[in-house]
Amino acid sequence: MSHADLGALALLAEVPSDAVRGNADVTAVARLTDAPEDLRTLEAYCATGSLRRAADLLHLHHSSVARRLELIGKILGFERTEPAGLLRAGLALTAWRLLDG
Repeated sequence: MSHADLGALALLAEVPSDAVRGNADVTAVARLTDAPEDLRTLEAYCATGSLRRAADLLHLHHSSVARRLELIGKILGFERTEPAGLLRAGLALTAWRLLDG
């Protein structure tokens, strides 16, 4: 996704980098880079908002994605299946991507 495609989410780029790096949610997403398949799983889940659609996108069985998301939830430290958790995860991913360039 390009910066121009972010719309209002591009406002996150206005937040000072130190504040973004210091955010617990962004830090948790950064830890997922050690396991690229977990990062891809979270990205697919945030993009689709659905475990089954994420599984289809990743070409995995939904139970495999559910297991990954359960572990990812422990790393994130919040319930990503609730609407607020999904939004929170998506914002953290976007902020992390903006930091990463």
